[in-house]
Amino acid sequence: MLRLGVIGVGWAGQRQIRAAAELAGRIEITAIADDDSEHLCATASALGIETLYSRLEDMLADSQIDAVSICTPHTLHRPMAVAAAKAGKHILVEKPMALTVADATHMINVAQQNSVKLYVAENWVYSPMTAHLRGIVARGLHIGELIAAAYAWGFRAERYAYPGRRAWLGQPERGGAGTWMLHGIHSIARLRHILGEMSVVYLREHHASQFATPDVEGTVSGLLTLESGVHLSILHSCELELKGPLAGLWLHGSEGSIHADEDGYTVFGNASNELPARQAYPAPSLSDYALELAAFADYVEDEKLGPTTGASERRTLSIVQAGYESIESGKPIDLEQRFGAL
Repeated sequence: MLRLGVIGVGWAGQRQIRAAAELAGRIEITAIADDDSEHLCATASALGIETLYSRLEDMLADSQIDAVSICTPHTLHRPMAVAAAKAGKHILVEKPMALTVADATHMINVAQQNSVKLYVAENWVYSPMTAHLRGIVARGLHIGELIAAAYAWGFRAERYAYPGRRAWLGQPERGGAGTWMLHGIHSIARLRHILGEMSVVYLREHHASQFATPDVEGTVSGLLTLESGVHLSILHSCELELKGPLAGLWLHGSEGSIHADEDGYTVFGNASNELPARQAYPAPSLSDYALELAAFADYVEDEKLGPTTGASERRTLSIVQAGYESIESGKPIDLEQRFGAL
C-alpha cells in the first residue's frame, strides 16, 4: 500500500482523497496538510483523516508518508515538489505541473537526483473518451487514415471568476490564468494522447467587447501541427457556450469521420446513404481520478510508465507555453526549435 500525504485540501485535494477510497486499499491517505487550519480540521473531520499538518516541512518529515500529492495554487508546485524530492518523497502534482517548461525541467531533474518518482495528476487522459478515441485512431477504426482534426471547448463567463477558496484560479498574480492554461492544459494532454505529438503551435487570442475580465485570455484559436503532418484546428474559450455538436473532437479520415464528446461519439461514413450512428464509450470500472492515482502507484511501486509522467506533461506544458508565445509574437512556434528535445 502506498502511503500518501495530500498537500492542499481544496476541491482537487478532496477529490483525490475520495478517489483513493475507490482503490480498495491500494493507496492510504496517511495525512493531509493545509495552511487554513479551520478548513483543514473541518475537512479532516468530514473525510475521516486523523493526521493533520499546517506546515509542509512537518508533513515531509513524517516517516509514515511515502509520497505526497501537491494540490495547491500553481505557483507553489515547483518549490513544493523540490522540497518533497529532497525529503525523499515521491510526488504527484496537479496539472499544470508548473507554469513554465524551465520550472518543469527543474522539478524533473531534482526528482531524478533524489531517486524519487514525479507524476502529474491529469485526469482527462484517463477518461473513457480519451482511452477509446486513442484506440480508434491507432487502428483507423471507422475513419481509416487520419487526414484532419478539429477540437472545440468552451463555457460562457462574462466575468471570468471562481468562488471561495478557488478564486485564485482566475487571478494571474496568484498563479491563476485564463482558458488556455487552466483548461487548455487538459485539452492538450488529451489531444496528445489521442493523436500523438505536436510540432508547431500557431494561436491567436480575442476578447469580445462584453468580456469583463481582460487580464486573462478569453478566446484562443489557431492551428496545431502534429508530427505526422496532420493539422488540428483548435478553439478554446471562456466566453462561448459550446455544447453538443458545437464542442468536442472531430476526426476526419479516408474512410469516414467521427464527432466525439464526453458522453459518446457519432460515426459518419463516406457513403452518402449511410446514416450517422451514435455510440457510447465502454463503462469504466473506476473514475478518472482513481485511475490516475492507480497509475501513480504503479509508477512508484513497479516503475511502470503511465501516460502522465513528468516528462510527458512537460511536453503538454511546452505546447501551452508556446501558445502564449505565439499569441504574443503573432508567429508560429516550432517546439523543437524553442525548447529543444523534451
